[in-house]
Amino acid sequence: MEAWIVMNGKVRGVAWGTFAIIIVLLINWIILILLNFPLMAINLIAQYWYLFVLLIGGFGFQIGLFIYFHSLNAISCGTTVASGGISVVSMILCCSHYLLNILPFLGALIGVSFFSVLSDWTFEFLILGVVSNVIGIGVLFYQKNKYWKKNNGLF
Repeated sequence: MEAWIVMNGKVRGVAWGTFAIIIVLLINWIILILLNFPLMAINLIAQYWYLFVLLIGGFGFQIGLFIYFHSLNAISCGTTVASGGISVVSMILCCSHYLLNILPFLGALIGVSFFSVLSDWTFEFLILGVVSNVIGIGVLFYQKNKYWKKNNGLF
């Protein structure tokens, strides 16, 4: 019976992680279509494809790990808050590069040139998003290992 529960948790983790990746991709494309910037998105993806793969894949991996560890009762509510907070930060950073490309136009409209400087930081925001994903994954593994040691290696 326990093997079925573990396998069920793994399958649910993979399913939810994949679902999270699909949702993130859909939300990004919908935003870009609504903003009428699909060509800009293609150019950004072509330029930073490796960071997008790491960022979106890392987010899906983090969601999958959370679901799996949660099915083992190996993580607590505090872990949910920490991991979820880091995920939210990384997803905001994931989407922020679109905002950064719109801000120069807003700056021109309202006369604020500071916004145009922010679009130069797209790479750094994407890197920060990838780093926050790594931290979130690390928090999940830390909490799982802490639970594992506390229960003498039993879930």
